[in-house]
Amino acid sequence: MATNRQSTLLHQRLEAVGDLSKLPSISDDIIVACLRERFMSDIIYTNIGSNILVSFNPHKYVSSNADSVLFNYAADYSSTDKNKESLPPHIFQLANNAYYHMKRTTQDQVIVISGETSSGKSESRRLAIKSILQLSTSSPGKKGSKLSSQIPAADFVLESFGNARTLFNPNASRFGKYTELQFTDRGRICGVKTLEYYLEKNRVASPPSGERNFHIFYYLVAGATPDERAHLHLVDKAAYRYLGNKVVEPDDANRFDQLKHALKTIGFSKRHVAQTCQLLASILHLGNLEFVTDRSRNEDAAVVRNLDLLTLIAEFLGVPLSELEACLSYKSKLVKKEMCTIFLDPDAASDNRDELAKGLYGLLFTWLNEHINQRLCKDDFTTFLALFDLPGPQNMTSRPNSLDQFAVNFANERLHHWVQQSIFEARRPEYTSEGLGEIVPTIPYFDNSECIRLLQNRPGGLIHIMDDQARRMPKKTNHTMIEAFIKRWGNHSNFKSAGGVDRTGYPSFTISHYHGAVTYSAENFLERNQHELNGDFVALLRGADGDGSGGSINPFVKSLFSGKAIATQVHPRNEETIVGAQQNVKPMRAPSMRRKGTVRRGNANAVPQTIQEDGESPFADLEPARDGVKGAGCVAGKFSIIHSCV
Repeated sequence: MATNRQSTLLHQRLEAVGDLSKLPSISDDIIVACLRERFMSDIIYTNIGSNILVSFNPHKYVSSNADSVLFNYAADYSSTDKNKESLPPHIFQLANNAYYHMKRTTQDQVIVISGETSSGKSESRRLAIKSILQLSTSSPGKKGSKLSSQIPAADFVLESFGNARTLFNPNASRFGKYTELQFTDRGRICGVKTLEYYLEKNRVASPPSGERNFHIFYYLVAGATPDERAHLHLVDKAAYRYLGNKVVEPDDANRFDQLKHALKTIGFSKRHVAQTCQLLASILHLGNLEFVTDRSRNEDAAVVRNLDLLTLIAEFLGVPLSELEACLSYKSKLVKKEMCTIFLDPDAASDNRDELAKGLYGLLFTWLNEHINQRLCKDDFTTFLALFDLPGPQNMTSRPNSLDQFAVNFANERLHHWVQQSIFEARRPEYTSEGLGEIVPTIPYFDNSECIRLLQNRPGGLIHIMDDQARRMPKKTNHTMIEAFIKRWGNHSNFKSAGGVDRTGYPSFTISHYHGAVTYSAENFLERNQHELNGDFVALLRGADGDGSGGSINPFVKSLFSGKAIATQVHPRNEETIVGAQQNVKPMRAPSMRRKGTVRRGNANAVPQTIQEDGESPFADLEPARDGVKGAGCVAGKFSIIHSCV
């Protein structure tokens, strides 16, 4: 009986610890035991000091996230009662403290939300914004009051186009998001700016096995009205190759209605909504195009078998059928200052079709986000409070890890390093200068500096080697890239490559990240690092001469290929001939930089620079219930494809 009573008391003591920094003794086992006891009692939030919050995804509804609790924390923020009881740790509390500190000191704030896939980062971000809006929204009818509904609506739109169901998460973010809430001198919300980083466009043409494509495709197929279905020629949900065998879910139809309402709330016109739906339908139909060899129609290249479908797509895109088929069946390439035509077989033409679909979707996503910014972002504001949310580390099981996973894992590696340095090292110079260096204990922690050096060292890091090899294509290949990796880093503890090939026939290499070892297939690493878009598509849809003539007769489609979104290279002897095109991987806008310092290394360090200048930023370190405790933080790289990953 005494033993059971002691065990019960121990559990109760651990459950009552709301701040891990106040544990009488600290070890991995004690921390895990404390968090476990709290989680089993549906207490999912625990502080580490005053500006770090550990959160667990409960994978169910918990009453602690209800609106009534939100109102309690808002009332606590406003209360001046010195005898009031302290409220327990919560994402509402973290967000309110950041807002209060910003309002009191006029210093901009950043909340960094990090954690593994399915750890609940997006939900915590949503709750944080909801809490801040509760404190900062003007009374109904006053200037800025509409933002209380427009900001959540904008979030829902970007979530619909940028999130997908994965094996581990029914609503996984497939892009990085930096959201900047803008305030007046009185602390009233007056605007919002969102920057998108590294959308996983490859999901459009080839969702991983067992996962869905982006939500919006299923919303459209399930929720379109009979008139919309007739106009867009939408058929049964199982008929689209890009949707695979993943069926529409019960809520998809309702979500489409919610999406249209959200777009209206933000200020999108009915015409823009209709044009967006038509382009989405074009992408779905593109995936169903089939290519065959038919010498009676074309002796050299593949042709489209289902011409009726091609006719519909050409009509939706606003281009002649014959020119669209030619762009899909041929590819132009500059060879020694001469333009050459490559004849594509059915497989190569199918790949070309998929590249067009991915390019169209990426441009549409960029346009959506920029259109939202044009509606809601303000240039004149006093302070801002930003939230940064990055997809968690990835290690695919259904197919080889590719450049997508490499980019996301690199960003997370830098994020983790930044947070570790902020927590354990940032104040050490201050302690030393005040003579406390020998008194304040050095806390051991896992330092991933060597992995960072392996990845981004200049010269000679993996990313620098990849950049160099990509610039020297076609002389350099994915095989020579791996050879260069091995030559430079073969003996590094975080790098491993046997020099052989994986099950796809391509060489592979393994990196020991802070979250575990990940093996990458080198298939198409260099090609995708260049982030090229077929120049023939740009010439067809935008026009080649740059004076506004030519291109698609559909103004919406043509506008997606603007100079801001697409950078082109023209022939040295003919400026009307596009020989290369590259979709801009950087956001249309940049984080606000209104303090000391400048942005270094282009856009790659823009967000970390912002965070560093804002001093002490609150963290929300999030982990799924199935895992132990890990912390992490924010950033990205400098090679073409990852130039946008914060």
